[in-house]
Formats: sequence, structure tokens, C-alpha cells
Amino acid sequence: MSREDKSGLRPRAAEREPDPLEELSPDERRGSVRRPTFKAGEIILDDGRKIACIVRNISDSGCLMKLDNADALPDYVAIRIDLDAPPRPAEIVWRSTSLAGAMFVRKFS
Repeated sequence: MSREDKSGLRPRAAEREPDPLEELSPDERRGSVRRPTFKAGEIILDDGRKIACIVRNISDSGCLMKLDNADALPDYVAIRIDLDAPPRPAEIVWRSTSLAGAMFVRKFS
């Protein structure tokens, strides 16, 4: 069977797109250690709209969220990680199409 006949097979690791989570350096320097997690969360925008997300890691100072169109997030949002807890104000410090890194802040600037 030729390679063209194997259309249902998964691409080789070298040919597949990298997972953005694999590209994060474990040696990143932060004020606090981020703990891996897989929690449902929501991002609350200034106009009250809520966007569902998955929190992939969290620390006392911030979190990593996975969501569609993360690159369209505004600079400041509120993040609710435990759905029975109050939201925390945060600054989005970096974004890609599917991931956003947030730093918790005391209040919006």
C-alpha cells in the first residue's frame, strides 16, 4: 500500500502541527510556580459577556487558558476559575489563536 493510500492514518510527528502546550518552556521564570490543572473556567468581558475556557495551569500570580479565538481577547478581563468563586481581575499578557496567559491583578488599570 502506497503512502497515498493511507489517508486515514495519523501524520508523522515531524509532519504534524505542534501542540502549543508542547512549545511552552518548563524553565520559564515566574514569581510563583504554576500547577497543571484541567478546570472549566470563564472569562468575563467588560460588557458582561462570558467566554468558556479550560484552565490548563494556575499559580498565585496567573494562569494559562485554552479557548477558541484567544488572540481576540482584550487586555483586561475577569477570570472565574472555580465557578462558585468570585472572578479575579487579570491582564492578558500573551495570546495565540488557542491559548492565553493571564497575570492576576488587584484591579483594572
